[in-house]
Amino acid sequence: MKRTATLIIALLLALPFGFAQDLPEFLQITGKVIDGATGKPMHYASINLAGTHVSNVTNAEGIFSLKIAPVTPPDALVTISHLGYATVTRKVSDFPTGDAKSPLTITLVPISISLDAALIRAQDAKELLIAALYRIKQNYPDKHVGMTAFYREMVKKGNSKYLTMNEAILDIDKAPYASYQSDRVGIYKGRGSQNYDSSDTLFIKYQGGVVSIIDIDQAKNPFATVPISQLSVYYDCTMEPSVFLDDRMYYVVSIDQKPSMEDIYMRGQVYIDSESLAIGRVHLWMNVEGREDAVPLFILRSPADTRFEVKSAEYIVNYKPSDGKWYYDYAKMELKFETRKKRSLFKNHYSVMSEIAITDHQDTPPVIVKEARVKFRDQLTEKVSAFTDENFWENYNVIEPDADIDAIVRKIVRQLKKHNLD
Repeated sequence: MKRTATLIIALLLALPFGFAQDLPEFLQITGKVIDGATGKPMHYASINLAGTHVSNVTNAEGIFSLKIAPVTPPDALVTISHLGYATVTRKVSDFPTGDAKSPLTITLVPISISLDAALIRAQDAKELLIAALYRIKQNYPDKHVGMTAFYREMVKKGNSKYLTMNEAILDIDKAPYASYQSDRVGIYKGRGSQNYDSSDTLFIKYQGGVVSIIDIDQAKNPFATVPISQLSVYYDCTMEPSVFLDDRMYYVVSIDQKPSMEDIYMRGQVYIDSESLAIGRVHLWMNVEGREDAVPLFILRSPADTRFEVKSAEYIVNYKPSDGKWYYDYAKMELKFETRKKRSLFKNHYSVMSEIAITDHQDTPPVIVKEARVKFRDQLTEKVSAFTDENFWENYNVIEPDADIDAIVRKIVRQLKKHNLD
C-alpha cells in the first residue's frame, strides 16, 4: 500500500495501552466515584477487593467494574481510595451486578491535613525533595532485582482509531539504584497489530517505547532531567497539602521550571512517604505547550509538507513498598500532538501511549539473551512478531486497547502461572 509520508516518533522519557476479555467465571460489580466537594466524577480512583490482588481504577467518567469470583462472600469489603481523599469501604452486596445501568455511587471526601510547622514548613519544599533524593540508596534495592512485567503501547488517531497496538510480557534485570548500571529488558512473549488504510496520510513508527518507560524511573535516573545538585538552579519547589493513599501519608512537593530557564523542563508533583521519605509517586508534564522547539525532542523524521505541534507530554511513575524497600511498580506516558499539511485547513490529532505494570519481582534477575533484549532504537512493532505464541494467549486472543491494565494483569498472571506449570 502506498504511503504518502513516513514519521518516526522517539519518546525520550516514557507512556500506556491495553486489552481484556470478559470471562464467564467472574461476577461483575459496578460503581461510580464522585468528589464529595464538587460532585464531579473522579478519574483514577483505586478500587480493591480487600485481602486480594483484585483491583481496578475508575475511568474518565468515574465508572469502574470489578470482576470477582462468584464464591466471594456478600460481606467481603471493597475499598475505594484516591490521593487526597478519605478511603471508603463497601460490602460486595451493596453493588449492583452485571452490566448495571445504575452503578452504585460512592462519594469520596477530601482530607485536609495540618502539618506540624516545626516538621515541614512551606519554605522546606526544596530541602524535603532533596532529602528524599539523597535517601534513594537506603529506600530502593541495592542489588539486582528480577522483574516480570506487562507492557503495552499504541498509536491513536483522533478519538477512536488505533493505528498500531503492541503488547508484551517483559523480563527485566533492574540494576541497583546506587549504581550507574543500566537496566536490561527482554521480550518473553508478545503480539501486535497495525490498522492503516488509504485515508491515512502518515505511517507512524514508535521507537524506543520499552526502554523509555524503564528509563523514566525518577528514583534511578537524574531527577526531572537535571542532577540533584542542580535541582534548585532549574526548579522552584512548593509544598502542597499532604495526602493519604493506602493508609500511608505522603508529603506532596510541586515542581516547575524557573521562569528564567529558556529550555524545556518539567512541572508536576512528587509524592514522598512521610515515614521513610521514599518517593512513592511522580506525576510530571514537560512544558511543551506552545513551544515549537518541542517538536525535535520527539519527532525524529517527518515529511517536509507537514507541520507538527506537540500538545502535551505526561509521565507517571509509581513505586510500591515491600520488606523495607520500594520497588518500581507502574509507569505510564502519553504524548499528544497534531499535524497539518501545507495549504490545508484541517488538523489531525494523534496520541502515542505506553504503559507498564510489574506483575512480580524476584531476588534473582533473569538471563536476557541477545535475541530478546530490547534497545532504544528498536521498534516493538517490528520486533514483537518473533515472540508471538498463540498457545500462551489461548482464549485471551483479542487486543482491546480501552481495557484497564489492572484487568489485563490479572489475566496475564494466570497465564504465566499456567505456562510455568506446563
